[in-house]
Amino acid sequence: MSLLKRWTRAPAGPATPAFSLRRLAQENPALAANYLWGTNAAPPAAPPLYVHLGCGERVLDGFVNLDFLPHDDRVAAWNLLDVWPEAWSGAVEGVFSEDVLEHFFYAEQAYILCNANRVLRPGKVARVLMPSLPRLVEYSTDYQPAPDELLHQAFGVETGADALNMGLRFSGHRWLHSEESLRRLAAMCGFDLVPTACATSTVGKFNGINLRSETDSLSFACDLVKARPVARVAAAPSAVSGAQLVEEVAAGARLYVATADRPRVEYALPARVRCADVACLNLRSANLSSFFEHNLKWLVLDGLRRDNPWHFDETLKSRPCMNLVTHNQLRLVAPDATSFQALAFSPAAKAGEYFTLGPAEAFVLQ
Repeated sequence: MSLLKRWTRAPAGPATPAFSLRRLAQENPALAANYLWGTNAAPPAAPPLYVHLGCGERVLDGFVNLDFLPHDDRVAAWNLLDVWPEAWSGAVEGVFSEDVLEHFFYAEQAYILCNANRVLRPGKVARVLMPSLPRLVEYSTDYQPAPDELLHQAFGVETGADALNMGLRFSGHRWLHSEESLRRLAAMCGFDLVPTACATSTVGKFNGINLRSETDSLSFACDLVKARPVARVAAAPSAVSGAQLVEEVAAGARLYVATADRPRVEYALPARVRCADVACLNLRSANLSSFFEHNLKWLVLDGLRRDNPWHFDETLKSRPCMNLVTHNQLRLVAPDATSFQALAFSPAAKAGEYFTLGPAEAFVLQ
C-alpha cells in the first residue's frame, strides 16, 4: 500500500499554455525569425540612388550597401525575401549585385527580381554578376585533380562529376544560370537582358566595380534593363477555417493552430489579374510543426482543380515563410484559367500543427 501511495499521480497543476511564437521571439529571436518576416526599412539616402544588394564586407562608395548581416555602419540591414518598402518604388537609379542571386532558389530569384523592378525607375538597370552554369559544366568535363587545383586542394574533389556538384553548391549556391535561362527569368520579371563583360556595363556607374572576371573565374555578367513595370498586389486573409488564432506576433503576421486536418485560408485580391501578366505569387506562411513533408501546403485559384490542388515543394525554398508560384507554374495550378482573383491556401496537413499566416502577394506586369 505504501508503494502504491508513493506512485500515486500528483494533482494536476495549471494547464500548459499554448505555444507562443512571441515568447520564442523574446527567448530565441534567431530561431523565431525563421518563421516570420518583416518589411525592410529604406535607409536614408540622397538621390541619385544606387543600391548594392548583398554587399557582404565589400562596401561600394556612392551606393546604398545592403546585407542581411551588416558588419558596420556603412551597411544597412536588408533581407531580400522580406517585403520591400513602398517608399523606394520607382525611386532607384540602379541596382548592383555580384555573387548574390545564385544563393536563392529559382522562384525566390523571381521574387527578388520583381522587387528590383519595382524600385527601379523606368528604363534603368539591375546589374547581375554570377557563376555561369555552362562554364562550370565545361570546367568539370575537363577536370583534372591537380595538386594546386582549388576544389581538390580545399575539398578533396577527385572527379569531374564531384567538381560539378561542388561548384553548384559551393558556399551555399542554390540555383545557377546560363545566359539563356537568366534571360527567360528576367523577361518573366519585366527585364530585357543585355550581355556584357564582367568589367563593362551599359551604365558607367557599374564599370570596373566587379570582384571577379571571366578570365580568372567562372562568372558571367549582364545588365537587366527595366522594360515593363511590375506592381505588387497584396491581400490579407479574408477567412480562416479549421484553425484557431493563437496570437498576433507582429504587424501582418499571426500564429494559428490547426483544429482540423487541412485548414483553409481564403484570400481575395483587390481586382482580377490576368495569368499572362503574373510574374510570381507568394503566400506568407510557415509551418512550425512539420519539416519533412514535401507536399505539406497546397493552393487553389478561383476554385479550379479543387480536387487536385497545386502542392508546394518544401525543399525548394531557403526560408520557411516563402510559398512561391512562378509564371510558368500557373498553367499547372489552374490550366484553364485566364485570370483569377480568389486564392484558397492550406498551410498545414494535420490538426495540432502550428503555422504563421500573412498576406498573399501577386507581382503583376503592367
